[in-house]
Amino acid sequence: MIATFGQSFKQNQTAINTESIKKSWEEFSQSPRAVLLKKYLRRGVILFIVGIILYQLFDIGWREVLNSLPTHPLFYIIFGALYISLPVAEVFIYGQVWKIGKWESFKGFLTKRVYNDEVMGYSGEFYLFVWGRKYLDIKDREVLKNIRDNNILSALTSNLVAFSLVGILVFTGTINLDEMIEDVNTVYIILGTVITIVFTVLAVQFRKYLFSLSLKKSLIIFGIYMTRFLIHHGLMIVQWAVVIPNTPITIWFTFLAIVIVVNRIPFIPSRDLVFMWAGIELSKMLNMATAAVAGMLLVSSVLRKITNLILFLWISYSDKNKEFQNLQMKNAEEIIEK
Repeated sequence: MIATFGQSFKQNQTAINTESIKKSWEEFSQSPRAVLLKKYLRRGVILFIVGIILYQLFDIGWREVLNSLPTHPLFYIIFGALYISLPVAEVFIYGQVWKIGKWESFKGFLTKRVYNDEVMGYSGEFYLFVWGRKYLDIKDREVLKNIRDNNILSALTSNLVAFSLVGILVFTGTINLDEMIEDVNTVYIILGTVITIVFTVLAVQFRKYLFSLSLKKSLIIFGIYMTRFLIHHGLMIVQWAVVIPNTPITIWFTFLAIVIVVNRIPFIPSRDLVFMWAGIELSKMLNMATAAVAGMLLVSSVLRKITNLILFLWISYSDKNKEFQNLQMKNAEEIIEK
């Protein structure tokens, strides 16, 4: 009896401690100090990445980089198509679950993209949730479920393409699998395989709790994601090939694999800068024209940031102007009624 009482006391104590820690963490994360800390941490990460890129550019030579900037018009035309590809696709993707005008949703998805690009990974999803609460006549829980399900399908698409690219690179000999796994113990390979199978079985078993979309809608959304993904990354290869022609396709597949990996890393700000850093280093390893690669990625990054700023200001202004006009109309109706 004493042992049972002692065990019960320990369990209660553990529960109290867990609740206490959770409550303390929530209070701290919402405090002005934590907000300020997150702000400076994000800026610190960006400054660190920018510092590395500046060092890389100085190492290559600024004059050589500037002389290697893209001049072909097709490079800039493709940039525009790449920029709007995801918001356009998301209009049709979320159109499967949300009843809202295409123009309004397009503006919302553009703003979501700006948040994900310039603030932090998945901050765009948080914005979309707030936006959905404002414009959709459904429960908050449903909005959250729809965003979650779409993110799962998006991740599935990108992971499938990433594995396919790795398979192609291994098959063509760009990646030497024998060298990579010769020092890996067989036990680790077996353990990794078992863990993967267990997680797959658990995901299938509890899919109803993790995923709420019907099979039909899931397949439609997956199809849209895959189509957009293939078109988008195909255009990226064309854009790069315009700047650096006669480059083997396997080299561009390697760059694509890096893009996909960087885009799947959560909670990092300015992913384009991370890819620029990785791309310059990769070009050195692959004996490419590093100045041309640096110039190409530099222009893409600058264009993306300028476009993000212009569109964000325009959408913010048009939304505020619309709210002001609606308020004026409401006041006018009230005056007429009186």
